[in-house]
Amino acid sequence: MMKLLLSEYAGFCFGVKRAVDLLEKQIQKGDKRIFMLGHLIHNDDFLRDMEKRGVKCIEESELEQLNPETDLVILRTHGVKAEMEQHVKDLGLPYLDTACPYVKKIHNIVKTEQETDDPQFIIIGDKNHPEVEGIVSRIEKRDNDLVLVCKDAEELEKKTAILAKTSKRRWIILAQTTQNIAEWKKCLKKLKKLYTNLTIFDTICYVTEKRQCEAASIARMSDMMVVIGGKASSNTNKLAEITSEYCPTLLIENESELKTHSLKPNMTVGITAGASTPDRIIEEVLKTMSEMKNVEEGMSFQEMLDHSFRTLVTGERVTGVITSILPNEIHVDLGIKHTGILPADEVADDSNIDLHELFKVGDDVTVMVQKFNDAEGTVQVSKKKVDNYQNWDKVVEASESSTVLKAKVQETNKSGVVVSWKGVRIFIPASQSGLPKEASLNELMGKEISFIIISLDPSRRRVVGSIRAVIRAERKAKQEKFWNEIEVAKQYTGVVKSITAYGAFVDLGGVDGMVHITELSWKRIKHPTDVLNVGDEVTVFVKEFNPETHRISLGYKTEDENPWVILPGKYNVGDTAEVKIVGLTSFGAFAELIPGVDGLIHISQLSDRNVNNVAEVVRVGDVVNVKITDINYETKKVSLSIRALLHSEDTAVEDTAVEDTAVEDTAVDNTAVDDTAVDDTAVDDTAVEDTAVEDTAVEDTAVDDTSMDDTAMDDTEATTVE
Repeated sequence: MMKLLLSEYAGFCFGVKRAVDLLEKQIQKGDKRIFMLGHLIHNDDFLRDMEKRGVKCIEESELEQLNPETDLVILRTHGVKAEMEQHVKDLGLPYLDTACPYVKKIHNIVKTEQETDDPQFIIIGDKNHPEVEGIVSRIEKRDNDLVLVCKDAEELEKKTAILAKTSKRRWIILAQTTQNIAEWKKCLKKLKKLYTNLTIFDTICYVTEKRQCEAASIARMSDMMVVIGGKASSNTNKLAEITSEYCPTLLIENESELKTHSLKPNMTVGITAGASTPDRIIEEVLKTMSEMKNVEEGMSFQEMLDHSFRTLVTGERVTGVITSILPNEIHVDLGIKHTGILPADEVADDSNIDLHELFKVGDDVTVMVQKFNDAEGTVQVSKKKVDNYQNWDKVVEASESSTVLKAKVQETNKSGVVVSWKGVRIFIPASQSGLPKEASLNELMGKEISFIIISLDPSRRRVVGSIRAVIRAERKAKQEKFWNEIEVAKQYTGVVKSITAYGAFVDLGGVDGMVHITELSWKRIKHPTDVLNVGDEVTVFVKEFNPETHRISLGYKTEDENPWVILPGKYNVGDTAEVKIVGLTSFGAFAELIPGVDGLIHISQLSDRNVNNVAEVVRVGDVVNVKITDINYETKKVSLSIRALLHSEDTAVEDTAVEDTAVEDTAVDNTAVDDTAVDDTAVDDTAVEDTAVEDTAVEDTAVDDTSMDDTAMDDTEATTVE
């Protein structure tokens, strides 16, 4: 009895099925004549069927004969040359692009890579295939550019000499979507030996890869392999090449060719079909084979076909096999014709993880279906959501024990923030964020935060966390430690938390202390902000503290900055100094001697005359010279005088006025003035009487005009000393 082994991945691939469905919709509309620009797919039976239904296949040269008002152009599944597509656009013809999403992906790669730098391309594929022609046409060739197309490793080997002479520019390596997997790997091995500057894109269609692997597996177990598909189909020929390595292989287009071959009883026959082979033809082949020989009953082809096209639903958990690992995503075989795409950010909370460190090709992975993309033939899946369920028990345990958890904030909204801990989504309300009311929740975005679970609803799988509770607990622990260790004069590094008119409050690590404005600076300041701002990091010391009231008085200014310590090294009593007037009172003016030390110029010391109004003599901001008359370090008072300097100046003038009349030793000797030069009568007794200096000596009448008349010293007397 003959045994049939049916391939799960036989028949239309997703890209072909999509193209055929799009064409079918246009046929059903019936509003335009439809023309295929080249063969939509490589299957003669399909093309003949389309022709019967009025869909004609044309070449590019026939495009100008079409009417934009009545005709529609279908661009083939394999893609068309860039210039051909542009020609359609230039003619204004409406068109429908049915190119496979995997082919479109290669077009996008070519465009993107050429925008970044000036690379060269190697394409592993058939240079005469429409897909490859379309790719090559989208590569902008410059002087000395190389675009090499090699169908296999053997051809690549022949071009080694050419490759060796090329520049050291970056090479972009691409594969035709239907390329033989084994040949592709051989080529990569060869290229990696030649170059280090390679950028490799594994662009072989996922379904093609699976179809080839499955065909090889079935061929190993079979006495004969039957491959169904068009002779011009690249992927069909690749299947035949692969299976022929393991057993005799028949490549047929339909059941009529099968009748020309003899199948022996007790054979195990494997059956697969190319991606362009309609289900109808595969069924006809199976029916013919069943009629020719007794066939062991098992799953029918239709059942296998239905299974290969089976669908999954959103939220369903499924275990698949990892087929490839890219920097930002993983491809997973889910047992359906859609490729499972597992993005890095759906693997774990940290999207920057190295996927190659966590997984390897061939690993089983359980994921949850997220959403389908029929246009690209993919389905997005999530591992995190599966982990969510698996880690729920851990969340419950953390909630019961009030364990502090850590996770990065992934989302923010008006109500709060969201984190994911081991795949479990946890919501933290704004009131539990630990931020001030005026602060924005966006400040937490992307940050790792510590939290505890304060609410848990298993029925809704809703978890609520709190950052504030952790902050409170941490602050309480810090406070207890602080009060146990605090002592007078102990230094702390803290942050200015707030400022008032009378001082600044400093956070010492969960405990606040206050620096009074008088402790901020030795200098005269109007407001604490003259010295500090909120957020400043400062070094302070404890002056006083009360554990019962939890009040701490802090010092900020240091003794080495004390101006009363600095003053002795700069000035002493009797010194003259240049000072600036900083304040006026009714009794005098204050002047800055050095920063932090002001002295008083009493009103009586402002001038050598009587002063009734201080402002008449000096103003704030004036710079004047003073004499330091007193320094009291105990009371921290300094007395200054302008008048003292004025008296000193008068004395200096008087001293110089009499110098000329001084009797020097050399000017007049002892004989210069004899006893008769100035006799007793020169100045008589009345010139200076005993009454000359009396209580009334300072009065205006003490010395009148006659006290020393003109005859007291006549001219002859005055000239006796020359």
